[in-house]
Amino acid sequence: MSGFTCCFWWFLLGFVLGWLLNWLLKRCCGQCNTQQAAPVVNAVAAAPVAPKVIPFDLAAAKAAGFNIRKADDLTVVEGIGPKINELLLNDGIKTFAQLAATNVSVIQAILDKAGPSFALAKPGTWPQQAALAAENRWAELKVLQDNLKGGV
Repeated sequence: MSGFTCCFWWFLLGFVLGWLLNWLLKRCCGQCNTQQAAPVVNAVAAAPVAPKVIPFDLAAAKAAGFNIRKADDLTVVEGIGPKINELLLNDGIKTFAQLAATNVSVIQAILDKAGPSFALAKPGTWPQQAALAAENRWAELKVLQDNLKGGV
């Protein structure tokens, strides 16, 4: 045999033996190391953070010129009428804070799912308006709505 052929066979034999030894060690010792320690939970981080709740100020809403009937009346938002309010309520958006936290694309998907009769609705500023209402910033909301046409 030539020198190269002899070295090749020894190399191949070493490779196969190394692979076999690795496979045996993983098979026998791998089962022993599968148990992991339970994760340490930081008590401070695990405590739920209560959202800041701002009480509804009906008097301030009326003083700003809103004909609001109850807290979280989404029809106060320019562009939301009774039918769209019903759609939002059915999809779980029940408060100004929830509407403020909802992405415009999600609101648009709700409107698209409802059919072509809601195609004219433009929810671009609805989260912004809802955020102002949720924070009882009624005068600022009125100024914003005076500059809007159909919610846009």
